[in-house]
Amino acid sequence: MTANKEVIGPCLICGEDATGKHYGVQPCCAGCKTFFRRAVIQRQDTKCRRPGACEQEASVRKMCRACRYKKCLDIGMSKEALQPRRDLIGCRRFSVNRRPSIASSNGFQSPTETDAAPLFSEVKNDLLKFIQKLTATDEAIRARKFEMIRTKMEAKKLAELVKDAKWVPEKFHVMLASDISAVTQVEMVTMMEWAQTLPGFMSLPLMDRVTLLKRFAVHHLILEHGYYTAGLNVQDVWFISNGSCMPRQVNILPEESKRCVAEDRKWRQEKLYKEMTNRCIDEVVYPLRRLQLTPEELCTLKIIMLFNCGNHYHTEDSLSFISEEGRRIIIDIKNKVIAGLFQHYQHVRYNNYEERFGNVILAVSGIFSAAAAMIESYQVMRLFKIVAFDQISEHLLFDAED
Repeated sequence: MTANKEVIGPCLICGEDATGKHYGVQPCCAGCKTFFRRAVIQRQDTKCRRPGACEQEASVRKMCRACRYKKCLDIGMSKEALQPRRDLIGCRRFSVNRRPSIASSNGFQSPTETDAAPLFSEVKNDLLKFIQKLTATDEAIRARKFEMIRTKMEAKKLAELVKDAKWVPEKFHVMLASDISAVTQVEMVTMMEWAQTLPGFMSLPLMDRVTLLKRFAVHHLILEHGYYTAGLNVQDVWFISNGSCMPRQVNILPEESKRCVAEDRKWRQEKLYKEMTNRCIDEVVYPLRRLQLTPEELCTLKIIMLFNCGNHYHTEDSLSFISEEGRRIIIDIKNKVIAGLFQHYQHVRYNNYEERFGNVILAVSGIFSAAAAMIESYQVMRLFKIVAFDQISEHLLFDAED
């Protein structure tokens, strides 16, 4: 029977009982050790996903992953202290000198499987660089999006302070019409910017591009907000990119947050937005949180969904058709992106990556379900003039004429 390690003091990062020194910090608990190892392996960035909210959190474990990782680095944890060969996950990620044989059924042509050097052929290196470039672009655009939203929030706070000197931001800010309008506008603009960076997209006929963007728009909102929410350690709440939220029930919020919710807003949450909120949490946030998508997987999933939307024939109007030329380009792009992700899996030594990819694709059904509920709720907001959407959002989400 193994004796438990002796507690040597509170963890310098989270304050929990600590039993030793990990990655350069002493005392440090096993939970922070595990979190830091995974954060390094998954290339966690330090861009906060809840602007302003994490700074007010007393508990490190309630911060977003980016802020918790930054706290680990600030306290003194060192990425160089990781020893990949003592950690199966790390070994898969960092070791590149050897690799196990890969079955030919994965779609890659491998003339020899016995030596590592021939496997990193020029074609496979190109695929790896391809998915890395796509991922870097996606992350850069997402970072600019948060900066745009942060700027808008700062302007809003300044206006509120000028109007009311006693105004203070709430820890949980329930989503208002102005939040939905502002965030949706930024999301639509950055979605178009991102799509234009995809290889082959701008070579599609104009009407094909318009059709794809219209069909993908609401799924883009679900993916971006869902990925953002999944990264936060908050239960039963759906967040959008500026940190405002829709709780499953208003009553679960802290007292100071509940007091700030007007009665008519509380009624709309319980009666009009409940179905959307439940589906977004149950069918998107929980699956994504379990999966812990890597940036490469998120980028691939977005591209697959963009190029699936509209990639089939419809009869309602001519705009729903994707041209034969466009269909050929779309299929080629999707195949290359998936091949690039598989090459990334092989490069980082991910075991059973075919099963992992299957689980990522299974998330699509929940995203479609939540998107249907979201567009229905947004239509209600638009119909009753609760939210004033901008012209771009009107065109992409609701197919409105200019």
